[in-house]
Amino acid sequence: MTTPRPSPRPGRRPSFSLDDISEAALAVGFRDLTMTSVADRLGVRHSSLYRRVPSRDDLVIAAMDLAVQRADWPGPGTDWRAYLEETADVVWGVFAAYPGMAELIRDLPRTPPSVTRVFYRTARALTEFGFGDDDAVLIVDTLTDLAADVYAGWERLVRVRDGDPLTARDRLRASWAAEQADPGAAAFAAVVRQVIDGDPHVWFRRKLALVLDGAAARF
Repeated sequence: MTTPRPSPRPGRRPSFSLDDISEAALAVGFRDLTMTSVADRLGVRHSSLYRRVPSRDDLVIAAMDLAVQRADWPGPGTDWRAYLEETADVVWGVFAAYPGMAELIRDLPRTPPSVTRVFYRTARALTEFGFGDDDAVLIVDTLTDLAADVYAGWERLVRVRDGDPLTARDRLRASWAAEQADPGAAAFAAVVRQVIDGDPHVWFRRKLALVLDGAAARF
């Protein structure tokens, strides 16, 4: 009589690819991303995951690479400024879709391949509009840095921490009530409070406009 073989554990997979790992990492989310959380999501052993991705940095890079690949990047069109505004909105949208990504991307030891491809494609488009190579790289680098900095800063402002009833935005709002100490600053303080409590994308677009005005002057 043949002894029946035990059924496999639910969710366990005999093999998995880097694409599977990237999918699992995005499903877990950048804020909770660990080797253990992704292994659990895949239903595999923690040690098995290390054979595909040697470190958490590699895991983060693989997840970001997939996130950027999936974004709907615009074509150059006929207006360089409109093209950069649309590109900036897509960058912002990627950060919004994957919380924690904007903060992590600045600390990686390597850049995800899809990020470099988008960067070079955007810079190349600017040279076709007439920008020099140096200015094209400067503009694209400034745009991406600005998006990451503003989005990551906003995430830090609204983050709720365990055991703390106040967010950083709550404390920042109080510290920028400058008119209490300086009546002449009341108008500026009102604007700052609008920024703190407003839509961060709106403020990002205003900062971007300032950058693009400078790019237009150089052009």
